[in-house]
Amino acid sequence: RDAAQLDAGITFAGGENLRTPPGDVPYAVGTLMIATPEWSEVADPKVVQAFAAKNIAPDGYTLPAYAAVEVAKAALAGAESSGQPLAEALTGHDFATAIGTVRFDDKGDLSQNPFRVFRFDGTDFVPLEDK
Repeated sequence: RDAAQLDAGITFAGGENLRTPPGDVPYAVGTLMIATPEWSEVADPKVVQAFAAKNIAPDGYTLPAYAAVEVAKAALAGAESSGQPLAEALTGHDFATAIGTVRFDDKGDLSQNPFRVFRFDGTDFVPLEDK
């Protein structure tokens, strides 16, 4: 707000903590947030509904943790059926999860970065590519 009044031309960016409601000073339009998607908005609706049926809010890292269990279960099944070590069963192919496809490279790292850039439009943080 103060930088805007000074016409300083500064763009502010922060992390997912910007998802919390602002205090007395509202976020400036154009503020950037680097964060993962709001998982409950991109997850399989059936999984979100299953959490809701048990009165569990799928917030924070609930859905990524659920997806991690899905990956572990699928990798274990693959390792058991192929006889390969579990670590090898985790690399080289896609895993369908509640939050989308997950794939690991040969080093065991995620093949895609889940973080995105969002811009505050005055009401919500929207994906930058959707501006």
